[in-house]
Amino acid sequence: MNLSLPFYTKLVVELGMGDGRLLEILAERNPSWMYVGIELNNDQCIQARSRINLPNVVIINSSFEDIIPKFLDESVDQFIIVLPDPTFVDQKKEDQWKPFYKCVYLKLRKQGHLELVTELTDELLQPVSDVQYSVWTDWLKSCFISLGFSVVSQQDGAPRQYSSRCIEQFMGDPARIRMITLDLVKH
Repeated sequence: MNLSLPFYTKLVVELGMGDGRLLEILAERNPSWMYVGIELNNDQCIQARSRINLPNVVIINSSFEDIIPKFLDESVDQFIIVLPDPTFVDQKKEDQWKPFYKCVYLKLRKQGHLELVTELTDELLQPVSDVQYSVWTDWLKSCFISLGFSVVSQQDGAPRQYSSRCIEQFMGDPARIRMITLDLVKH
């Protein structure tokens, strides 16, 4: 079974959308684009549905690992993942999460983007040094390059226009929680 959506000029999918704040902001800016938010937490979905009343937004309460394979190959213009569960970017679990991002790659159209906002913390919750951060960002980029992505840009922190409870919380401790935004493209 493939996921069927109404026609819009672009399809953007947010994985782990939380309360849908970002999804709503983006959908209001681009009404001719379709936005799909996927969230496992039912309470977050209820909160998002009660607030977002836009015709170009679909909210799915499920695991994105179950939903993403249902999209047609090369049907998504952009995936957005903001602060995924560490198991989806953890260095020690790379072999477990890489197959998921390979599936994401297959679902993207040519020139489609994966925007990943993620964080690095020290296991002992000590400040993260510039060296640790640099080594980690190089490793992270190499993982996605090995899957076929190219790095368009990287930015320390989260994009200013992005808002979520976790982003706000993490920005309050920038020495111990170092965030990065990677814009990756499929060629």
